[in-house]
Amino acid sequence: MRLNDLLGLRVIDADGDDVGGVADVRLVQDGPLLVSMQRALRVDGLIVVENRVTRLFGYERHVGPALLRRLVHARLGEVWYLPWANVDEIVDGVVRLASKRADFRRLEELARY
Repeated sequence: MRLNDLLGLRVIDADGDDVGGVADVRLVQDGPLLVSMQRALRVDGLIVVENRVTRLFGYERHVGPALLRRLVHARLGEVWYLPWANVDEIVDGVVRLASKRADFRRLEELARY
């Protein structure tokens, strides 16, 4: 599966509830050393938007004016970060999770870097 294939997929939690759609994929460069002398990338987690899948421009986090961030959150609803370890399976265009919505971390709670 290609990363682009993940974008837009519906996400279902462990209770069978529709959580939202995959808006982005978070990668970490900590894999094995490649010939290019760089570390390989691995999927660390998914960024899931509650109301609809849309482009994210950074305002859903802690960047930019507060008023603009509030407007973006009003449109998107909740925005969660779901670690890749929580993904149970990807079948028929749906990402099924092993965790429940109550266990999700909001994207804004991720460390700033």
